[in-house]
Amino acid sequence: MRYVRFSVFFVLLALFAVSPLFAEDLELTSDKMRYESESGDFWADGNVKVTRGTLMATSKSADGNMNRQIFTMRGGVHVFGAWQNDKVDMKGQTLSGVFSEPQEFIFDGGVKGFWGSRQVDADMLRMKGDYFWGTKLRRYADTKEGYVLVCDALEGKLANGEIDEFTATGNIYFLFTPKQGDPTELRGSKAVYSKARGTLVVSGGVTAVQAARSLKSETLIFFPEKNRVEATGKPRLIFKMEGSK
Repeated sequence: MRYVRFSVFFVLLALFAVSPLFAEDLELTSDKMRYESESGDFWADGNVKVTRGTLMATSKSADGNMNRQIFTMRGGVHVFGAWQNDKVDMKGQTLSGVFSEPQEFIFDGGVKGFWGSRQVDADMLRMKGDYFWGTKLRRYADTKEGYVLVCDALEGKLANGEIDEFTATGNIYFLFTPKQGDPTELRGSKAVYSKARGTLVVSGGVTAVQAARSLKSETLIFFPEKNRVEATGKPRLIFKMEGSK
């Protein structure tokens, strides 16, 4: 599914990671601050604000260690501003990270908000190197690309800045609305995406609905680029006739 992109992780990377592509200085301000040069420990309390370029993050407190290249922002974390010409507004309770390789970032405590045409509502989002995780993904949507994804847990891998593969488990709901053609709604207990194969394989009591047709099977293969569905495992196709309830 070339359309599925979890850009929230890149928003966090752009704000905190040291990158030659994002060379602006990082500025930290707060009501009170303490830094121990020997140990590298720092603490900030009250109206904490981190600014880097056109992105900002605020919280009630923050702490970390410059020598070990770690940080944590706590209490009403708010990431906002603009990233790659998209407006960003994300909220959660804690944001922590590791600057050293492999870089790791965790946004936790009810992450909710938007960036550009993308919207997210989840308990937790995490990224380490090229790998990412999410829990209780209540909604991930892109109104421009036309899809909605809901699941209990998600994990996957990136390649060249785009999703290469992912596995979603628990109460899967996927709605794809192409620019032309009928929307396709999929439900199941597990979904596995492969960019190389161009498929989303949904299993576990699968239901697919498109226009007046519904399909039930144990396993279903969805081809997003063609908006096509193939089913195996005792498939049952139902056509809703005009006038039926």
